[in-house]
Amino acid sequence: MKTLLIFIATVAIGVRFNLPRNMLWIAAGVAAGSYCSATYLREWGASSVESAFVGAFLVAMTSELLARRFKVPSPVLSTPGIIPLVPGSLAYRGVIHLVSGREVEGVATATKVVLTAVGIASGLLLASALSRTVLKPVFSIVIPEDEAGPDNDH
Repeated sequence: MKTLLIFIATVAIGVRFNLPRNMLWIAAGVAAGSYCSATYLREWGASSVESAFVGAFLVAMTSELLARRFKVPSPVLSTPGIIPLVPGSLAYRGVIHLVSGREVEGVATATKVVLTAVGIASGLLLASALSRTVLKPVFSIVIPEDEAGPDNDH
């Protein structure tokens, strides 16, 4: 059920960000897939930081591959895909703890939020670096260069 809600919310976010209509469903699928993978990793015992890293990595790699296939910039697909991974409610709880005088809980929660954000950023950066250097030959096999569009780096 949560996956369906993530899918619908990502479509709404895509509409708000003025994504091309044909990319709304693809971006929502990327977001729902990354959310599912992060949720399953948490259920299997991974920390929220680890699951956010893997989810962000999957979003970025999938976005890079699909961006080449559909000839759109990668952030068109990755930005809506990352939003479900952001620990917004956890950050809110951390601020509530700090404001209500429970500083130890607030700082612990804020630290968890910052580490999760670092995990998301690291997953995005690693996937971007890998896709542009190491995996570029693989992408060119999966999606031939004549289909990849005019903005190839030759």
